[in-house]
Amino acid sequence: MDYSYDEQEQDVAGLAAAIIGGLATPQRLTEVEAQDEPFDRQLWAELAKAGLLGIAIPEAQGGSGAGFVEQCLVIKAAARSAAPLFLVESAVAAALPVSRYGTDEQHKRLLAPYAAGDSVLTSAPPTASFSSPGFRARLDGRTWRVDGAMSHIPLASAANRILIQAADDQGRIGLLLVDPNGPGATLTSHSSIDRRRRSRLDLDGYGVPQRDVVVAPGHLATEDTALIDTSVTVARCMAQLGAAEEALRMTASYVCEREQFGRAIGTFQAVSHKVADAYIDVEGVRLTAWRAAWLLARGTLDKDAVAVAAWWAATAPDRVTETAMQLHGGLGIDLDYPLHRYYLAAHQGGLALGGPARTLSRLGDLVAVV
Repeated sequence: MDYSYDEQEQDVAGLAAAIIGGLATPQRLTEVEAQDEPFDRQLWAELAKAGLLGIAIPEAQGGSGAGFVEQCLVIKAAARSAAPLFLVESAVAAALPVSRYGTDEQHKRLLAPYAAGDSVLTSAPPTASFSSPGFRARLDGRTWRVDGAMSHIPLASAANRILIQAADDQGRIGLLLVDPNGPGATLTSHSSIDRRRRSRLDLDGYGVPQRDVVVAPGHLATEDTALIDTSVTVARCMAQLGAAEEALRMTASYVCEREQFGRAIGTFQAVSHKVADAYIDVEGVRLTAWRAAWLLARGTLDKDAVAVAAWWAATAPDRVTETAMQLHGGLGIDLDYPLHRYYLAAHQGGLALGGPARTLSRLGDLVAVV
């Protein structure tokens, strides 16, 4: 298969790299982090102005009308610059489901302002855990009452709506929009591996009005749930690819410039072998991630391709960034040097995908011979 970009994709990749790379410099990222903002508001506005924030949203809904590949290119560019934008949770896990399954009123009220940069959408992770039990919904007249909790929600404090997956008493999933400032909703800020702020959302009898019901519990088909989960997984793989690519680029540049014993350390065999291994890992992530994205963009939900991409993306970037840290020596752990952002992002992203063991287990289940 040929995964080279067509003319439109090349334009999107170049534009995204220019805007994000131009603003998300290491010095400015440090300034944004010091402001304790949930995301980079200036960069968010610039992406919206260029039509990149809602790039995969149809033009009739206020977006740019491009496709999933273009969305992945913007996500990868953001990851390469370590920009705090959370486009996976916002653009892919929130805006796209509202675009696919929402009403015309929701498109006008939520998607058009989002694409214009005037509002913020985000999403809660669908996978429950001990500390994040998920959400249960019950019908009270025409209102869905939701109870439960979920952690690791980015942009929650700035969001106009948070898209959640909630199950009814029969375990059937629905898509509901939550106002984080509404009665019955409580946000608690917490730290994360990548040092970016996320929130826990607790709902206690929170009432979801009909205008915020995207798909009522019991009416979301299994294939629709699979499409949402697959799109998010592939988007996370792209973010992992961006972080790994930039960590490798920084490392290759460093070992070509850093000298010991009168020669560049990259000429030493032990160092060059480590860089070569990192290059192979990055290529593995690139090939598998783009294959999964290419198939998905063409309407093919290939579970095997997605599982392979998820395993590579959950494992290889960790190795790449660990190698980068080792080869940079003491400079690698200096918080004034940008490499730590990619190291932490790779670990955060790998866990968001499920981690090495879980992704390998999923892959094993798919290829097992019964």
